[in-house]
Amino acid sequence: MLINPLYQPVAGHDFTDVIADYPLGIIVGSELMAAHLPMLPVREPDGSVVIEGHVPRADPLHAVLAEGREVLLIFPGPSSYISPEWYTRAGLPTYDFEPVHIRGRATMMEQPALEDHLRRLIDHHEERVRPRQVGPDATTSAGSSGPWRMDDSTEESMGRLLSAIAGFRLRPRTVEFKSKIGQNRPADEVPTTAGHLSRMRHPDARYLADLMNRVTTPRDDKDPPGR
Repeated sequence: MLINPLYQPVAGHDFTDVIADYPLGIIVGSELMAAHLPMLPVREPDGSVVIEGHVPRADPLHAVLAEGREVLLIFPGPSSYISPEWYTRAGLPTYDFEPVHIRGRATMMEQPALEDHLRRLIDHHEERVRPRQVGPDATTSAGSSGPWRMDDSTEESMGRLLSAIAGFRLRPRTVEFKSKIGQNRPADEVPTTAGHLSRMRHPDARYLADLMNRVTTPRDDKDPPGR
Protein backbone atom coordinates (compact mmCIF):
# COMPACT_ATOMS: atom_id res chain seq x y z
CA MET A 1 0.00 0.00 0.00
CA LEU A 2 1.39 3.39 -0.97
CA ILE A 3 1.60 5.61 2.10
CA ASN A 4 2.42 9.29 1.77
CA PRO A 5 4.77 10.24 4.66
CA LEU A 6 2.27 12.92 5.72
CA TYR A 7 -0.44 10.38 6.42
CA GLN A 8 0.65 9.25 9.85
CA PRO A 9 -1.79 8.53 12.70
CA VAL A 10 -2.42 11.05 15.45
CA ALA A 11 -0.80 10.50 18.83
CA GLY A 12 -2.51 7.87 20.93
CA HIS A 13 -4.23 6.26 17.95
CA ASP A 14 -2.73 3.26 16.17
CA PHE A 15 -3.71 0.36 13.92
CA THR A 16 -5.08 -1.68 16.83
CA ASP A 17 -7.64 1.06 17.52
CA VAL A 18 -8.90 0.85 13.93
CA ILE A 19 -9.19 -2.95 14.11
CA ALA A 20 -10.98 -2.77 17.47
CA ASP A 21 -13.47 -0.21 16.10
CA TYR A 22 -13.84 -1.87 12.67
CA PRO A 23 -13.23 -5.60 13.39
CA LEU A 24 -14.75 -7.03 10.22
CA GLY A 25 -11.68 -7.56 8.06
CA ILE A 26 -10.83 -9.39 4.86
CA ILE A 27 -8.44 -12.33 4.78
CA VAL A 28 -6.81 -12.80 1.37
CA GLY A 29 -5.09 -16.12 0.79
CA SER A 30 -3.42 -17.89 -2.09
CA GLU A 31 -5.09 -17.87 -5.51
CA LEU A 32 -6.82 -14.62 -4.44
CA MET A 33 -9.39 -16.42 -2.32
CA ALA A 34 -10.84 -14.13 0.34
CA ALA A 35 -13.25 -14.10 3.26
CA HIS A 36 -14.83 -11.38 5.38
CA LEU A 37 -14.39 -12.28 9.05
CA PRO A 38 -14.43 -10.54 12.45
CA MET A 39 -11.03 -10.32 14.12
CA LEU A 40 -9.56 -8.64 17.18
CA PRO A 41 -6.12 -7.36 18.16
CA VAL A 42 -4.71 -8.87 21.35
CA ARG A 43 -1.89 -7.14 23.21
CA GLU A 44 0.66 -9.64 24.53
CA PRO A 45 2.50 -9.19 27.87
CA ASP A 46 5.64 -8.13 25.97
CA GLY A 47 3.71 -5.37 24.19
CA SER A 48 3.49 -7.12 20.83
CA VAL A 49 0.17 -7.55 19.02
CA VAL A 50 -1.46 -10.75 17.79
CA ILE A 51 -4.57 -10.79 15.59
CA GLU A 52 -7.16 -13.39 16.60
CA GLY A 53 -10.06 -14.67 14.55
CA HIS A 54 -11.96 -17.74 13.44
CA VAL A 55 -12.89 -19.21 10.09
CA PRO A 56 -15.48 -21.81 8.99
CA ARG A 57 -13.84 -25.20 8.53
CA ALA A 58 -15.74 -25.48 5.24
CA ASP A 59 -14.03 -22.34 3.88
CA PRO A 60 -11.02 -23.08 1.63
CA LEU A 61 -9.14 -20.44 3.62
CA HIS A 62 -9.15 -22.80 6.61
CA ALA A 63 -6.61 -25.02 4.84
CA VAL A 64 -4.49 -22.00 3.89
CA LEU A 65 -4.35 -20.85 7.50
CA ALA A 66 -3.86 -24.33 8.96
CA GLU A 67 -0.94 -25.01 6.60
CA GLY A 68 0.80 -21.85 7.76
CA ARG A 69 0.80 -20.13 4.41
CA GLU A 70 1.15 -16.35 4.47
CA VAL A 71 -2.05 -14.34 4.17
CA LEU A 72 -2.96 -10.67 3.88
CA LEU A 73 -5.42 -9.17 6.35
CA ILE A 74 -7.20 -6.02 5.18
CA PHE A 75 -9.16 -3.82 7.56
CA PRO A 76 -10.80 -1.08 5.46
CA GLY A 77 -11.52 1.09 8.52
CA PRO A 78 -13.51 4.33 8.34
CA SER A 79 -13.87 6.35 5.14
CA SER A 80 -15.68 9.43 3.90
CA TYR A 81 -15.93 11.59 0.81
CA ILE A 82 -14.42 15.07 1.15
CA SER A 83 -16.02 17.83 -0.93
CA PRO A 84 -13.82 20.64 -2.31
CA GLU A 85 -16.70 22.98 -1.42
CA TRP A 86 -15.48 22.70 2.16
CA TYR A 87 -12.08 24.19 1.33
CA THR A 88 -11.22 27.88 1.51
CA ARG A 89 -8.46 27.31 -1.08
CA ALA A 90 -8.64 25.46 -4.39
CA GLY A 91 -8.79 21.70 -4.10
CA LEU A 92 -10.22 18.55 -5.64
CA PRO A 93 -12.70 15.94 -4.41
CA THR A 94 -11.06 13.18 -2.41
CA TYR A 95 -11.59 10.52 0.24
CA ASP A 96 -10.20 10.43 3.75
CA PHE A 97 -9.77 6.95 5.19
CA GLU A 98 -7.79 4.68 7.53
CA PRO A 99 -6.95 1.25 6.08
CA VAL A 100 -4.73 -1.36 7.75
CA HIS A 101 -2.86 -4.11 5.87
CA ILE A 102 -1.22 -6.94 7.83
CA ARG A 103 0.79 -9.87 6.48
CA GLY A 104 1.73 -12.98 8.40
CA ARG A 105 1.25 -16.69 9.03
CA ALA A 106 -1.36 -18.06 11.40
CA THR A 107 -1.23 -20.76 14.04
CA MET A 108 -4.43 -22.60 14.87
CA MET A 109 -6.09 -22.60 18.31
CA GLU A 110 -7.03 -25.54 20.46
CA GLN A 111 -10.69 -25.63 21.48
CA PRO A 112 -10.29 -23.99 24.94
CA ALA A 113 -8.51 -21.03 23.32
CA LEU A 114 -11.22 -20.84 20.66
CA GLU A 115 -13.94 -20.72 23.31
CA ASP A 116 -12.08 -17.94 25.11
CA HIS A 117 -11.68 -16.04 21.83
CA LEU A 118 -15.41 -16.25 21.09
CA ARG A 119 -16.33 -15.00 24.55
CA ARG A 120 -14.00 -12.02 24.24
CA LEU A 121 -15.18 -11.26 20.69
CA ILE A 122 -18.83 -11.34 21.76
CA ASP A 123 -18.13 -9.23 24.86
CA HIS A 124 -16.21 -6.72 22.75
CA HIS A 125 -19.17 -6.20 20.42
CA GLU A 126 -21.84 -6.27 23.11
CA GLU A 127 -20.09 -3.62 25.18
CA ARG A 128 -19.61 -1.33 22.17
CA VAL A 129 -22.75 -1.82 20.09
CA ARG A 130 -25.64 -2.37 22.45
CA PRO A 131 -25.47 0.89 24.44
CA ARG A 132 -25.49 2.88 21.20
CA GLN A 133 -28.52 1.07 19.83
CA VAL A 134 -30.91 0.64 22.76
CA GLY A 135 -29.50 2.77 25.56
CA PRO A 136 -27.63 1.78 28.69
CA ASP A 137 -30.78 1.45 30.84
CA ALA A 138 -32.90 -0.52 28.38
CA THR A 139 -33.50 -4.25 28.51
CA THR A 140 -32.86 -6.90 25.88
CA SER A 141 -35.64 -8.60 23.95
CA ALA A 142 -35.43 -11.48 26.43
CA GLY A 143 -36.19 -9.08 29.28
CA SER A 144 -32.79 -9.15 30.97
CA SER A 145 -30.69 -6.05 31.40
CA GLY A 146 -27.12 -5.65 30.27
CA PRO A 147 -25.13 -7.04 27.36
CA TRP A 148 -25.79 -10.54 26.03
CA ARG A 149 -23.39 -13.15 27.41
CA MET A 150 -22.56 -16.74 26.64
CA ASP A 151 -23.96 -18.97 29.41
CA ASP A 152 -25.31 -22.48 30.04
CA SER A 153 -28.43 -21.79 27.96
CA THR A 154 -26.29 -21.42 24.86
CA GLU A 155 -24.13 -24.49 25.47
CA GLU A 156 -25.78 -26.71 22.85
CA SER A 157 -25.80 -24.13 20.06
CA MET A 158 -22.25 -23.01 20.91
CA GLY A 159 -21.13 -26.64 20.77
CA ARG A 160 -22.43 -26.91 17.23
CA LEU A 161 -20.69 -23.68 16.30
CA LEU A 162 -17.36 -24.77 17.82
CA SER A 163 -17.36 -27.93 15.75
CA ALA A 164 -17.86 -25.93 12.55
CA ILE A 165 -15.17 -23.27 13.00
CA ALA A 166 -11.43 -23.06 13.63
CA GLY A 167 -9.70 -20.32 15.60
CA PHE A 168 -6.38 -18.79 14.62
CA ARG A 169 -3.77 -16.36 15.92
CA LEU A 170 -1.63 -14.36 13.53
CA ARG A 171 1.51 -12.50 14.58
CA PRO A 172 2.07 -9.73 12.02
CA ARG A 173 5.17 -9.92 9.86
CA THR A 174 4.40 -6.48 8.43
CA VAL A 175 1.85 -3.80 9.30
CA GLU A 176 0.88 -0.96 6.96
CA PHE A 177 -1.35 1.73 8.43
CA LYS A 178 -2.45 4.74 6.40
CA SER A 179 -4.26 7.53 8.24
CA LYS A 180 -5.36 10.05 5.61
CA ILE A 181 -7.24 12.71 7.56
CA GLY A 182 -6.46 16.02 5.85
CA GLN A 183 -2.80 16.38 6.80
CA ASN A 184 -2.08 17.59 3.25
CA ARG A 185 -4.35 20.63 3.58
CA PRO A 186 -3.54 23.99 5.19
CA ALA A 187 -3.96 23.83 8.95
CA ASP A 188 -6.78 26.39 9.07
CA GLU A 189 -8.93 24.25 6.76
CA VAL A 190 -8.84 21.14 8.93
CA PRO A 191 -11.36 22.35 11.57
CA THR A 192 -13.79 23.39 8.85
CA THR A 193 -13.55 20.01 7.13
CA ALA A 194 -13.94 18.26 10.47
CA GLY A 195 -17.03 20.33 11.18
CA HIS A 196 -18.68 19.22 7.94
CA LEU A 197 -17.80 15.58 8.64
CA SER A 198 -19.19 15.79 12.18
CA ARG A 199 -22.60 16.81 10.77
CA MET A 200 -22.84 13.92 8.31
CA ARG A 201 -25.12 10.99 9.06
CA HIS A 202 -22.58 8.23 8.54
CA PRO A 203 -20.65 7.30 11.71
CA ASP A 204 -17.44 6.90 9.67
CA ALA A 205 -17.51 10.62 8.92
CA ARG A 206 -17.89 11.50 12.59
CA TYR A 207 -15.09 9.08 13.49
CA LEU A 208 -12.75 10.81 11.04
CA ALA A 209 -13.86 14.24 12.25
CA ASP A 210 -12.78 13.36 15.77
CA LEU A 211 -9.36 12.26 14.54
CA MET A 212 -9.03 15.34 12.34
CA ASN A 213 -9.58 17.58 15.33
CA ARG A 214 -6.59 15.89 16.98
CA VAL A 215 -4.16 16.46 14.08
CA THR A 216 -1.15 18.49 15.16
CA THR A 217 1.27 17.79 12.31
CA PRO A 218 2.26 21.05 10.53
CA ARG A 219 1.04 21.40 6.95
CA ASP A 220 1.85 23.74 4.10
CA ASP A 221 -0.37 25.25 1.41
CA LYS A 222 0.45 22.76 -1.32
CA ASP A 223 -0.95 19.29 -1.73
CA PRO A 224 1.93 16.77 -1.70
CA PRO A 225 2.21 14.19 -4.47
CA GLY A 226 0.67 10.79 -4.00
CA ARG A 227 -2.48 9.56 -2.32
